[in-house]
Parts: sequence; C-alpha cells; structure tokens
Amino acid sequence: MGVRKVPFPHVTLMAFDDLTHLDVKELLERISQATAPFTLETTGLGLFNEPANIIYAPVVKVPQLNHLHRVVHEEIKALGGSVPPLYAPGRWIPHITLAQGDASSGSYGQAVDLLLEEDLKLSFEVRNLTLFTWIGPRYEPCDRFPLMGRAAAG
Repeated sequence: MGVRKVPFPHVTLMAFDDLTHLDVKELLERISQATAPFTLETTGLGLFNEPANIIYAPVVKVPQLNHLHRVVHEEIKALGGSVPPLYAPGRWIPHITLAQGDASSGSYGQAVDLLLEEDLKLSFEVRNLTLFTWIGPRYEPCDRFPLMGRAAAG
C-alpha cells in the first residue's frame, strides 16, 4: 500500500517545504531547459528503517545526477525553502521504492527473499523533472518539465 502514495517507479530528487508551487515551477522550468536527458542504473537491494521501513533498489549516483541534485538543492534553499535532512547532498540516497510500510516486520524477510531472486539491475533514461502535490491518499504529478539541454560532447 505504501508505494501507492506515488503509484509508479520514480527517483525522488528533492522534497521541500515553505515554497509555493509557482516558485518551484519556475525553478524547474529553468533547470530543465539547461539539463540534458541522462541514463541511470539500479544495482542491488537496500533497506531503510527510518523514517519508515522501506525496501528499495539503489540508484547509482552518476555525475549528472549529483550535479542536478546539488543545483536543485541550492536553488530551493536560495528561494527560502526548507529541505528535510535526508535530501541534503551528503545524505541523499537515490532509489526506487519497492515496498514501503506494506509488510509486518516478520514478512519483510520474505519480501527480501523474493526480491533476491529478481534481476534488479535496471537501466532507464531520465527525461523529465516532475513536480508532485499531495492529493490524499497519494502524491499526484501536477507539472512535468522535459529535460531540454544538450548532452556534453565527449
């Protein structure tokens, strides 16, 4: 049930408070214009126990992702937004959530056993930034910003 809060695979780049939708929309429009699409991969399996029990596929941090995260973090802070500590550049762990609060503590082991049988090495292209808003009982996309920058020559 927990993964139904955002009912499709995604990587959360940032969370914030104290800003308006319009402030962040303008920021993401500007950043997406300068950012080229890039490829990410997952590897392995991970577990969080705080702030909730979560089973996830870790996303490999590549330079493009680290740069994008740092830019968005700095811009959100510059606008006066507050960022939860888990999204600070030194603590942020990009991931795709596989289970969140869905299982009792006794069944998480069974879920991990099942997932260990799966090939969790995935490759995917990041083509947009999406701004979500909470429309209980889940987050819903309210704006999508295609990445329009050009890839660096190399």
